[in-house]
Order: sequence, then structure tokens, then C-alpha cells
Amino acid sequence: MSVSTSPLAPETPVELIANGERVAVLMCTPLNLDDLAAGHLFARGMLSDPSRVLTIGACADLRVMTVVAPGAIEADRFGLGQVVASGCGSGPVASGVAKLGTVPPGFSVSMVELKAWSRAMFKAAALYKQTGGMHCAALALPVGAAVPSGPAAGPAMEGVPDGASYFVVREDVGRHNAVDKILGRGFVDRVDFSSACVLTSGRVAADMILKAVAARVSVIVSRSIPTTAAFEIARESGVTVVGRIGDEEPIVYTHPERIRS
Repeated sequence: MSVSTSPLAPETPVELIANGERVAVLMCTPLNLDDLAAGHLFARGMLSDPSRVLTIGACADLRVMTVVAPGAIEADRFGLGQVVASGCGSGPVASGVAKLGTVPPGFSVSMVELKAWSRAMFKAAALYKQTGGMHCAALALPVGAAVPSGPAAGPAMEGVPDGASYFVVREDVGRHNAVDKILGRGFVDRVDFSSACVLTSGRVAADMILKAVAARVSVIVSRSIPTTAAFEIARESGVTVVGRIGDEEPIVYTHPERIRS
């Protein structure tokens, strides 16, 4: 029997320390860990003001991420730390989900733009193409939205795709981690999330909708489909979910009023 030399999907436990206290140990791909740290805290409502963050540091070798924000790290306001992603086991949706509220109305985007951004995301996903076992996610702002400070292009991209004014791509072995990474990058760059779209390679599970509502992102797009729990939460919280984006006719599962044909 020969030993396989095929590439593997990188995964390792990394500890998240906020103001000297351990918040979580995340099983993740040790890339863009500073974005992961910021996004994980932001999505849980533990960090809300980027101007109060002194430092965000990460060391892949030591398997640690450190956030220093004196007086700015709050308790898990939304209870999302109690929600276990379906990709990593099973668990109840936290009782604090109702605290998330609903996303604001008014934002809209065209299906043509969403298709172009999805293609650009996969084009930029180097590890996905190398291993076939990674997930990727993208955060996009359409042309006309206020462009934040900070980097405006993800890895392996020379610029933003057509129809976008800001575009960031991140990869991880966990699809929820990939979403945390783009939310963290957007948080540090002070993105107006109410005018942003999240794109993902994986199926849309409940935890992704919860993260979107926490960030006030109103549109989530996937190559796959939502779960039943994700569908129900999106319908109640005002999130538009678009699935099968690679098909000729993608499926708009919830709140189709935001999608321009």
C-alpha cells in the first residue's frame, strides 16, 4: 500500500485571548488569524468599536490570537458562543438569539453582481484549488457604497471585481471560520455592513445567519443551499438568502425584494 502524497486541508487548534482571558479555542486554518480573532468577537457582540482596539496579534506557531481592547470586550451579548456549528457537531440555538433583532431594510443588489462576485471569490481561493477541501468566503460592497479605509482586495486578487467597490476573500477549513475572517477584516476596515454582501462556498447553516444578523448583513449568497434552521432564522430576521449561485437560475429563498433581476 502506498502512502498518499495528496495535499491536506490545514487545521489546528488556536487559542483566542481577549484582554488576558481565554475566550475560545478554535479549530481553524492558521491563516489571517488576526481577522479571525476580530470577526469571532464581533459576531458574538463582544467587540463593537474598532477604534477602542489597541492591538490584534496572532502567532500561528504558538497557536494563539490576542486582542487587547481595554474596557471594550463585553460579555457574549448574543449568546452565539452557545451555538455549535453544524459542521462541527450539533447543539441548540442559544436562547439569546432573540436579542439579535432584525437586519435593516433598503439595501438591494443585482443577481448579475452576485454571480460575478461568486466567480471572483472562487478565483481568489488558492487553497481551495490546491486541496479541494477548503471553504472560502467573501465580503463585497457594491459600487456606490462608502468605501472604508484599509485593504480593498483579498489575497491573490489584483483588484475588485466588476460591480464592487470593496472585496475581501478569506479561506478556512471551517466555513463559519471563513465567514468570521471576512467579518473581522470588515470590522477592522470599518465597513458599513448594512450595504455589504457575504458570499460563501458552503451550505448556509444557522450559525452563518446568526453571524450575519449580528453584523447587520442583509444578503448571504452560497454555491450550496440553506439548512431548514437557517431558512427559518433568515425569514424571521430579514436576511436574504440566495443559493445555487453557480446555476443559471439561482434560488432566492428569503426576502427576494433585495435582489434586482
